[in-house]
Amino acid sequence: MMSPLRSLLRSSSKFPSRSLSTCPVRLNQSHPTPDSNPNPSSFKQTASRYRLFASPFAKVFLGGIFTYQVIYWTWLKLEMDESKWEKRQEATALEKEARELTASQK
Repeated sequence: MMSPLRSLLRSSSKFPSRSLSTCPVRLNQSHPTPDSNPNPSSFKQTASRYRLFASPFAKVFLGGIFTYQVIYWTWLKLEMDESKWEKRQEATALEKEARELTASQK
């Protein structure tokens, strides 16, 4: 007795053959072995794929460095302004105390 699946497979001429993958089948491709040297054309093809992403990567990388530097310089400027303001406040307080001491000695 034949199973329904086998009978369907035997009568496959009734149904058109379809590939289940979206990529075309690549037959007889040579796969490089670890000890063989790759040919220069495949290297150029691989390099051209990465070259596509070099410009956007460089733009993002340099943009990030620029942004970091602007934020760092701004922070440094604000720190210096704050320390100058604190020193000025301290000097003003010391001058006031010195005037009071000299006034009380006279």
